[in-house]
Amino acid sequence: MTEKQRRRARKACTELREATDRAGCPLPSLGVDAASVITGGVLVQLGGALPDVITRLAEVIRAGTAALAAGEPEGTVSRLWPPAVGELVVDTGADRVGEFRSEDDAGRWLLAPPAGGDPWAANPDAVRMAGPGDQVRAEAARATARSQKRVG
Repeated sequence: MTEKQRRRARKACTELREATDRAGCPLPSLGVDAASVITGGVLVQLGGALPDVITRLAEVIRAGTAALAAGEPEGTVSRLWPPAVGELVVDTGADRVGEFRSEDDAGRWLLAPPAGGDPWAANPDAVRMAGPGDQVRAEAARATARSQKRVG
């Protein structure tokens, strides 16, 4: 278990505690747990809460999910997930679509163009999920790259 993993887990706990407190559904037993014996990653323990608190949390999650599904206004950043390797995201700071590759020691995310090319570092706070239009943009870039390889 690395200190970086513990820091990340503590930060996640703080963010979730603040969010659930603001939403009126505090999780009093929230804390950092031991490392997973399966993955080795540090786990966040959600702990126990009263049924009305969990019901409120479920309402908040459903409302947030519906808002995300309805689409976000341009320039809105939504960092509700750590992307999986290869997941398509948008760096709003650079106005570029990329695939998530890794996180560096400074906390920046390394993104790579979907059609290949040099990766770049992005501020995670300026990265959002790729929407349908972004996915089309990425597929067009991949198709163009494939056709150029066949021609050239």
